[in-house]
Amino acid sequence: MKNLKKYNGVVVPMVTPLRADSGIDLEAVAVLVNHLIDGGCHPFVLGTTGESSSISFESKVALVKKTVEVAKGKATVYAGISGNCFQESLDQAKIYTDLGVDVLVAHVPYYYPLNQNHILNYFQQLASAVALPLIVYNMPMTTNMSIDLETADELSKHPNIVGYKESERGEERMAKAIGLWKDRADFSYLLGWAAKSYEGMKLGADGLVPSTGNLTPELYSTIYNAVLSGDDASAKAAQEKSDAISKIYQENQILVNAIPILKVLLAHHKLCSKAVLLPMIAVGAADEKIALEKINNYGNDLKSLNSIA
Repeated sequence: MKNLKKYNGVVVPMVTPLRADSGIDLEAVAVLVNHLIDGGCHPFVLGTTGESSSISFESKVALVKKTVEVAKGKATVYAGISGNCFQESLDQAKIYTDLGVDVLVAHVPYYYPLNQNHILNYFQQLASAVALPLIVYNMPMTTNMSIDLETADELSKHPNIVGYKESERGEERMAKAIGLWKDRADFSYLLGWAAKSYEGMKLGADGLVPSTGNLTPELYSTIYNAVLSGDDASAKAAQEKSDAISKIYQENQILVNAIPILKVLLAHHKLCSKAVLLPMIAVGAADEKIALEKINNYGNDLKSLNSIA
């Protein structure tokens, strides 16, 4: 078994549970965080799946506070500080640090097109200005910019940058990135391409960041742990089932449609409500019925959904 780094395992980009009035549903936050922890995973709040760009500052603080309260001592808490205003990211980092978050995550500012020198300078300054360790998050789907691996490797030399979360597609890129850092004890590679979880782990990834883990955390824990223990059959079975479940809300959908469908599936299993924030739109009755019929093919309770037996 490989030597595990400090930042490893399955890190679930948590949806943000909301009330009908768009406030944070703190009771549902506790339910969902415990669900992730029971599934052997760590919560990552205020990422893309968590609708972070749509949430007010006050609500972000409430979400982080409750997540830390539930998870502290049981799991590593990751919190996103991505934004277009550098000072606002620093302000968030300070508050989240005081609340007890373990590690910060940030993607590039996305309003202005940036070259690699801008990206390098931004993250170096951000990492130097925050008290907690920082993970660099590459998310071209929303930022419309890619962090070159050469830039990421240069950032890996910063003493306060401890990892790289990759959501860009490409098998060659994935293999190259893992190869760069798999033998670095001080720097983690977290794969945000859930369909390649098994392959990424086999290549030497340190962790997985799957949005479907909100519903089926144990399936991804199975992939992660089974690869480490040499049980390829279980890992492949969990990958196959997680892929099928992911397709229910992701296939042929853009991101702003996929997340509301994911929340429908979570609401069906009483993990949070279906509520989403603008610009997202709640799922219509006909599409909701289709999604629920599909998910019920894989089990009518959370235990069966998360099982490969």
